[in-house]
Amino acid sequence: MSKVSQTKKQTSCRLLPIILMMGFVPAIVHTYDYKTGLSQFDWFPNASESRTDVFFAWKMIAIIAVGIIMLGIFLFRYFKKKETFRFENAFYLLFFYAGFVAMSALFSPYKYWVVRGTYELFESVWVVFAYIVLCYYTYHFVQEEKQMICLFRWAGIGILIVTLIGVFQYFGLDFFQTSLGKHLITDSSFWNRLDEISFVMGADTSYTTLYNPNFLSFYFGIIIPVAACLVIASKKLVHKIILLAVAVLSGICMQGSHSDSGWLALAAGTCFVVFVLLSRWKKIFYAGLGIAAAGFLVLLAAGRGSQLFTTFSGTYRMEERVALRSIETNEDNVVLDIRGKKLLLSLKTDGQTFIACTDENGTEIARTIIDETNQIERIEDASIQAECLLQPVTFNDDTPGVRLTLDGRVWDFVCMPDDGYLYANPAGKLVKFEPVKTVNLFRDDALSGRGHIWNNTFPLLAKHIFIGAGANAYMLDYPQHDYIYHAYVAGYNNYDVKAHCWYLQQWVENGFLGLLLLLGFMGWYVIRSIRIYRKASLDESLTWVGIGLFTAVITYLTAAVANDSNVCTAPLFWGVMGLAMAVNRMIEETQHLKEVPVSTAESGEKIPEKKPEEKPQTVSSTVSSSQNTNGNSAKKKPGGQKNSGKKKSGKKKPRKK
Repeated sequence: MSKVSQTKKQTSCRLLPIILMMGFVPAIVHTYDYKTGLSQFDWFPNASESRTDVFFAWKMIAIIAVGIIMLGIFLFRYFKKKETFRFENAFYLLFFYAGFVAMSALFSPYKYWVVRGTYELFESVWVVFAYIVLCYYTYHFVQEEKQMICLFRWAGIGILIVTLIGVFQYFGLDFFQTSLGKHLITDSSFWNRLDEISFVMGADTSYTTLYNPNFLSFYFGIIIPVAACLVIASKKLVHKIILLAVAVLSGICMQGSHSDSGWLALAAGTCFVVFVLLSRWKKIFYAGLGIAAAGFLVLLAAGRGSQLFTTFSGTYRMEERVALRSIETNEDNVVLDIRGKKLLLSLKTDGQTFIACTDENGTEIARTIIDETNQIERIEDASIQAECLLQPVTFNDDTPGVRLTLDGRVWDFVCMPDDGYLYANPAGKLVKFEPVKTVNLFRDDALSGRGHIWNNTFPLLAKHIFIGAGANAYMLDYPQHDYIYHAYVAGYNNYDVKAHCWYLQQWVENGFLGLLLLLGFMGWYVIRSIRIYRKASLDESLTWVGIGLFTAVITYLTAAVANDSNVCTAPLFWGVMGLAMAVNRMIEETQHLKEVPVSTAESGEKIPEKKPEEKPQTVSSTVSSSQNTNGNSAKKKPGGQKNSGKKKSGKKKPRKK
């Protein structure tokens, strides 16, 4: 084997981990049985301790395995080959961020889940480290355009698999509901129970191998701009057709996700990069701003503006919509706040057990018996504005209790001799009903219910300035005992495992300082890209590759305001992030870009390249020009001769024939 062939083979092998991470890890779907370890918490039922995951766990394992391989290649190249790694200062911020991730994991009270991952997330601390390694690995080993072509070609196979599955789902043909699909994603021990497998998704909904339709805004928000710019960068017509088809199919999947946030993020990322390019020409830039403003006014006139405003701001707060405002479980009674009216419930014994119901002043509340056999009474109070039923009940161990039925929701309270009144929660456990710490910054239904989650997340931030709760620990730090919200909105035994905002989740899991370092790393790339793409030649294919990657990163960072990092989409993003930084480096090296005064760049004038200095001639003793090589006027001796230093011999060397 020739030395050139061997070098090419080694280069391809080094690209293999990137190809696997970006292209094929998101396509992994297979059953994984595990113990959650969550039954020790009051809000999680013991019966749900054993669970089966399909979309996350094996992706986590694959990410960690490939991350170890990349780290091994780094160590081998450094210690055995004595290789010097490429580097830029932005990676200091990323590596310091990794330090805060490590410290948050080390001091986390939830270490069991931090290192193992759990329950619809499986983004353990080892996965976060693998993301960081992937980003730097891609930056270092992708050094020329041929390597990018290889990377896109082979990773594109996995991306195409993910895309086609989503397209068929949009048209009502779900591969995972077919016999073949079920056999592929399950162990052989499960093949006699394939009818038990079902994914409850709406009609014409795409979720592909990414589980949650919301995740598609991340994934295809990256694919669409990259594919579109590669259409421009490609030289061959067949490549343009293939890439255009990928962009169209990705758009179908995005539409199938029914996620407005994905389209908004893609529009925001595209507009941002377009204006960066237009800033080369001042007049065109301002014309673009005018067109964008006009388009926004058209949206307002068409009613879309008010619809978007409603989506962002929300329409209600919980206390305005539901009858039950709060519950207190005390030693002597249960206190209910129903539309601002306080009801005090307690069990009394007078020959038989009955329920005492008074207001906060001790006045008995009027009631009507509607079922004498079961002792069901209806509270007669017009201020409650809802049907409210009371019933004395007895639980399994003959413990007396009170059952309240309000708005069709059942609330059971048990009177314990030592603990007083306890709430029998949906997990089947007796707990004190504790209020949820919250703020009222957002309406509860803002951004499809994210407002409520964010209101409950903000009180957690103050305790995580320096150290976070640890990777994968947001679910455990978040108040899952929000029983009133679960009863009226989310559903029983439904848990908020994510913040639905990458930045809030980073703050909770890795601390505020860790978040700042991560934002600093991302901001470094964005600022550097702005400077590069205001000057880079648009005639070069590499420039358009960089523009596509830049748009993809901006789209992801915008979508991250309302979505979370996850093992389904983050491998693609961190690979793209490293690739985008590598392309920026290559553009600066090949196009010899240097800092340009802002005023000159905005005017649209072409910047003349600086010519290399010419060596002074030494053949002739006479100089015909009155200027030296630096362009300055040459000093002359008296008599009109130049000061040329040492005198040269007037003899000429014989010319060789």
